[in-house]
Formats: sequence, C-alpha cells, structure tokens
Amino acid sequence: MFNIVATELLFAGAAAAVVMATWPSPPWKVITIGGAALMVVTPMVFLPFSKMLFLAFDLRFRPPAEADFSAPPEPAARRRD
Repeated sequence: MFNIVATELLFAGAAAAVVMATWPSPPWKVITIGGAALMVVTPMVFLPFSKMLFLAFDLRFRPPAEADFSAPPEPAARRRD
C-alpha cells in the first residue's frame, strides 16, 4: 500500500509540475513516457522504505508481547511401529 500511494503521489506531483511549467503546450508524449517510467522505477526504489514503514506501523498498532519471543512448541515425534 505504501508503495502504491508514494508512486501515485510522486507521479501526480511530477505531472502537475510539468504541465504548469509548460502550460501553453504541455508535452503530453513526454509526460506519458516519463510517467510510465516513473511508475516502474519508483516502487523498486521505495521498497526498502515501504517495508520499514509497514513494520513501524505494525509495531505501533500491535506492540510486541512476551509470547512473540518464546520458542514455538516442538511437534510430537512421529512414531513408527
């Protein structure tokens, strides 16, 4: 979710800035190609930050409990008769 939101906000801001800077005749082909490239590259660049934000939100809304740090019970041994 964080990747999608960041990518869309960056694209909208960049497209709006280019359109406002070149208003009488915006370069629509450049905006389209540049936007497509931005939509492919931004999620890959933002992935580590997105994971960090997800973990921060998870820790904020679901703080760690003692049970999170205990070892899981071992499964019963399979008997061969």
